Amino acid sequence: MRLLHIAILVSGLALAASASAADITLKNAWMRPAPGGAPAARAYVDIVSDTTVELVAAKTPVAKHVEIVRVSTIGDPASEKVVKSFTVLGGTTTRLAYLGDHLRLVGVTRDVANGDPVPLTLTFKDASGKRRDATTDVVVRGLLLPQQMPESTRDAPPRK
Repeated sequence: MRLLHIAILVSGLALAASASAADITLKNAWMRPAPGGAPAARAYVDIVSDTTVELVAAKTPVAKHVEIVRVSTIGDPASEKVVKSFTVLGGTTTRLAYLGDHLRLVGVTRDVANGDPVPLTLTFKDASGKRRDATTDVVVRGLLLPQQMPESTRDAPPRK
């Protein structure tokens, strides 16, 4: 009987430990193409967590570093502010979206073109201070203006 009580206690502790770990899912991650050497590019992603967590860091191999950007007035670049953390409410979808809050990839290290998978890792901290990473591939889609394209890929000017 004592062994049964110990087994129940151990399984209960294991269940409690797994319940405290946040289940975080990253969806719909995308960005526009960017040439290597660009000062910055923006990335967007939907974050779903079963518990409230703080987004505290982000990284990708295609940028020197990644900033978390809050936008107080949608579509107004003057209202952008780099923050150290961003609250993701449990049970809802938090959207880092075009014209709104987003991730800024600073110092693009290589060309990223349509269809290129761009690995992105977000680091979260739960209420107890435990850190957890979630990773996804950002889909690159959209157009580059000719002046944004690397010199080596630009068309030659038309001859007269």
